[in-house]
Amino acid sequence: MNRIYRTVWNAARGQWQVAPENVKRHGKSSTRRSSTVGAVASLAAGSLILLPLNAFASGLPSGGEIRAGSGSIEQSGHEMRINQNSGRMAIDWDDFSVAEGSRVEFNQPGRDAAALNRVTGDQLSQIRGAIDANGQVFLVNPNGIVFGDTAQVDVGGLVASTLDISPDDFMAGNFTFAGDSRSAIINQGNIRAAEEGYVALIAAEIINKGSISAPRGDVMVGAGSRVTLDMGGPIKIEVEAALLNTYIEQGGAIQADGGRVYLTAKAAGDLAASVINHTGTTRPAPWPKMSRVRSG
Repeated sequence: MNRIYRTVWNAARGQWQVAPENVKRHGKSSTRRSSTVGAVASLAAGSLILLPLNAFASGLPSGGEIRAGSGSIEQSGHEMRINQNSGRMAIDWDDFSVAEGSRVEFNQPGRDAAALNRVTGDQLSQIRGAIDANGQVFLVNPNGIVFGDTAQVDVGGLVASTLDISPDDFMAGNFTFAGDSRSAIINQGNIRAAEEGYVALIAAEIINKGSISAPRGDVMVGAGSRVTLDMGGPIKIEVEAALLNTYIEQGGAIQADGGRVYLTAKAAGDLAASVINHTGTTRPAPWPKMSRVRSG
């Protein structure tokens, strides 16, 4: 199934976001349309095309403010180093994108340390460069998250979500993500978690055309409007509430040899659609929960 994604203006939120092709686009005005920066993502004939605009020229995240925990942010040329001193740290960003040839490194106390990166601006996150971390990285952006085909993510653990979580809940270990964002998460790059680590993708629509690896760990994909991660013991994902339509497409490679792959989607109401479209390679076989499955 080929699906087209583009940026649309969300009048209720007052921001641009990445959305499926069947969502109508409403611009604010010609002035706003010409000055607003964003990107158009299209998934057609198996290829993702990103059209970058001028906000991405810096190549690195911008406007970072540490909201909880302790640490520092350093930038030199095309590299950014985020030093984390506390076990958990929460940062609000105007924009969190990484251009091809740029690199963001998280220097964390250990593999159990976690850093929340929460985008409060109106740009989707385009990851085309490298993200490295010895611990866990959370990236939350209601406008959408796209890992391009040049993205190299090498972390202890990764959570990418278009549903929101507050810094207070994150610091308290309450990993419940909620919201009404219709924006998608699209991966065409290479995402690698450490041995016994994890990768969790949380959004209304999730497309994997790239590679996700978590040896002896967990890969979890959850589509809905309220999703909880249970980090106590074996990591669990639960979709507690639904949007009108949800969609997961696994057309890439997911490898969690010796671990688990879990795909779950929930739609609201009998007339809504919850679809998991599996055409890629998944090891081990996924443990799906869905109302409808499409293959081929």
